[in-house]
Amino acid sequence: MSRRIHFTKMHGTGNDFILIDNRSHFFTGEEHELFRKLCHRRFGIGADGLMLIDFSSPEFFELKYFNADGKPAEMCGNGARCAVYFVYLLSQQNHQFEFKVCGQKYRGEVKNKDWVKIYWNFNPIIQNIDELENVVSHEFAHYAFINSGVPHLILETKKPIDQIDVVKMGKYFRYHPYFLPQGTNVNFISINQNGVQVRTYERGVEGETLSCGTGALAVACAGVLWDKIQLPVKVFTRGGMLRVGKDNSTGKLWLEGPVKTVFYGFFEQQYFDEFKIKILETE
Repeated sequence: MSRRIHFTKMHGTGNDFILIDNRSHFFTGEEHELFRKLCHRRFGIGADGLMLIDFSSPEFFELKYFNADGKPAEMCGNGARCAVYFVYLLSQQNHQFEFKVCGQKYRGEVKNKDWVKIYWNFNPIIQNIDELENVVSHEFAHYAFINSGVPHLILETKKPIDQIDVVKMGKYFRYHPYFLPQGTNVNFISINQNGVQVRTYERGVEGETLSCGTGALAVACAGVLWDKIQLPVKVFTRGGMLRVGKDNSTGKLWLEGPVKTVFYGFFEQQYFDEFKIKILETE
């Protein structure tokens, strides 16, 4: 008899995820091909990533994040915000949480019905700016390479952001020899008086996503570095608006924005290469 594995589908400003309560430790985190299939938008549930969540108390949980290609990643900002909301819905006791991703600790809180804020406990790392001059063409006004949990190349475009071929240019930089072997996420941005517009090519998804939380954080850091923005700042993605700011007491950065539950369901897992999706409930 096959076992039913329940999941929740959520999104943060269009960045969508499959979330699984893994307290039973049914998954080890090595099922990369299955995760890839579950994230497939034609033959699976469809998502930018999948998360296994394990918590022994209502206040603390551990998060394992996997990109749409089934491979693990060090951090996902919007995914972490969805995970905080997921645990909040399960516990219904707390609004504030601590969690760990790849050994790194973070804090998160549910501000209201569907608004979630997470705090970094480290400052993003600005890497090798001078060397980028040989990588980035002069069609970009400014550039930076920042690790906000995962690596991000930030490029301020001189032309309207809607005219950027994000997939073509993003793929070029994502696989550029300079960023090997891990590659990089690529953010094309435009700064104005209202905030920052951004379009992101995500490593592991291998295409443009509607939003990227670690990208929004890296973009804000780049804007501060160039002395073109002040925190807090609004970051406008194709899927909605995020805010990035700095905690006055700790000096660490935070990311906040909306989270939505899309639907609940389960899949029947007989073998790791065969599964059947059944939607139980929508909202």
